[in-house]
Amino acid sequence: MHGGRHPSYLLPDSELAKARGPVRRGPEDMADLVRAMLADAVFNDRDAKDPIELSRLAGLSLARVSSALAAGESRGLFQRGPSPTRTATGLSKTLWRLSPDLTDLAAKFADFAEVSSRFSREVAQTASMHPPKDVARNVEFNLEIAKTVFGKWTVDILALIYAHKTLGFQEILHAMPGMSARILSVKLSRLKELGLVHREVLDTKPPRVQYSFTEKGLRVAKLGEPVFLYLRFAEGLLFEEDAEAAL
Repeated sequence: MHGGRHPSYLLPDSELAKARGPVRRGPEDMADLVRAMLADAVFNDRDAKDPIELSRLAGLSLARVSSALAAGESRGLFQRGPSPTRTATGLSKTLWRLSPDLTDLAAKFADFAEVSSRFSREVAQTASMHPPKDVARNVEFNLEIAKTVFGKWTVDILALIYAHKTLGFQEILHAMPGMSARILSVKLSRLKELGLVHREVLDTKPPRVQYSFTEKGLRVAKLGEPVFLYLRFAEGLLFEEDAEAAL
């Protein structure tokens, strides 16, 4: 989750398109290229590729790859270098790889995933939690939690409150095009029942209601933030967003 402004990357596709306005191919191409290079682990000089190879890898035209590379290089996303072998003309080709900063970030996410896995095992061991005998019931229990916390609109609501710290009912409703007041009321009531959101009635005329995170809710948001950051990183969305802001 990203503080400071509306987390538009969490909106449904149709609403996301409205929020972004006219499609800009440049930022999207840059994000597609980053995603393809991350997936193919183009992290070092040995695995660097020329624009033609990157065109096939990302499914973009050579012209669009060249444009994305130039824009991405200026933002520190890509790094160029000569090929160790020369072409028939005696000239060396220019090869491209992800920048060391992106490579380091990918490694940090991998390390963090391992640390998180060890932490989960330690918690299970400390709490004497054993693999469930009734697997079906355990799956059903986990799905119920996932549907409640990560169901439609719920993540959007949590992300908005996380970004703004406190929000009124109408403010949340206005930020969620397509959601009815009844559905929002149901979602907020469920989050309150789970102890994630605090509801406060303000002493105003007419009375207003505002919502904020409980300590438990804030902890859940902080635990979930690296997951969203990784997904945005792996999909190239962090860099698309940065490129759009620079236009």
